[in-house]
Amino acid sequence: MVDLLDNSIFSGFLLIVAGCTLALQSGCNATLTRYGGRSFSVVMSFTVGLLCCFIFFGIDVGALGTPLPTEAVKSAPAYAWIGGFCGFFYVLSNIIAVPRLGVGTSLALFVCAQVITACIVDNWGLVGVDVRPYTTWRIIASIGAVFCVGVITRY
Repeated sequence: MVDLLDNSIFSGFLLIVAGCTLALQSGCNATLTRYGGRSFSVVMSFTVGLLCCFIFFGIDVGALGTPLPTEAVKSAPAYAWIGGFCGFFYVLSNIIAVPRLGVGTSLALFVCAQVITACIVDNWGLVGVDVRPYTTWRIIASIGAVFCVGVITRY
């Protein structure tokens, strides 16, 4: 199993499936919001997510033998700890936007912003990632993504 987790093709497959689940999550959270309200939907989304994290943690450490964090985790830079906030902001934004814009438009805007921001993060090696230049082709692709969002939003 550990070899599978180190496989690039499997990683790509996981990202495709995760992308599909984000579209489903957006719609599910919007529906739950209609029945329970925004704050209830956010809390339930993260409660279920936290339970899944605990299950994954148990399998990863118990069955796959991943070691527990050491004292080194205390020296992680401050920005390493904001991922949970980013996830919260994403879910809350979707809960607010999807009922007004729809899943397609909301995720098109999200993906476009995500791709452009990711290229900027790569270009300057922000938040500890390796530098990967924002090349002319990446810029052209980013402009294409903006165009695609315009088409999805319009039609």
